Amino acid sequence: MLKRHLVTATLAATLVANLCFGHAKVVSSTPSSGAQLPESPKTLTLTFSEDAKLAALKLSGAGAEISVPIDKGAPSAKTVVVPMTTLAPGTYEVHWTAIATDDGHITKGSFSFTVLPPAPAH
Repeated sequence: MLKRHLVTATLAATLVANLCFGHAKVVSSTPSSGAQLPESPKTLTLTFSEDAKLAALKLSGAGAEISVPIDKGAPSAKTVVVPMTTLAPGTYEVHWTAIATDDGHITKGSFSFTVLPPAPAH
């Protein structure tokens, strides 16, 4: 009886671990969450915990959505680099959706960064 409970507990723990760790999560981004940048970034880089495809990327600032085209035909990768248009000073919110290559799980997340106004000339 004890052996059966141990096997059941082990299987349950494995299942929970797979559910928790089986998704492609962003482990880093450039710009990073909360970054205060002296100028507009030329690219946005997302590094995932596993190979993934970027399914959607939305950038918004000052109440408006800013078009950021992504290559939906790009191969799966741990790191995705997206070219950016020049952004005016302000705070921007990034919303991303990715699909893990190995299991097809969809994950979403968001973060923000700020482009600072130019420093006054002396």
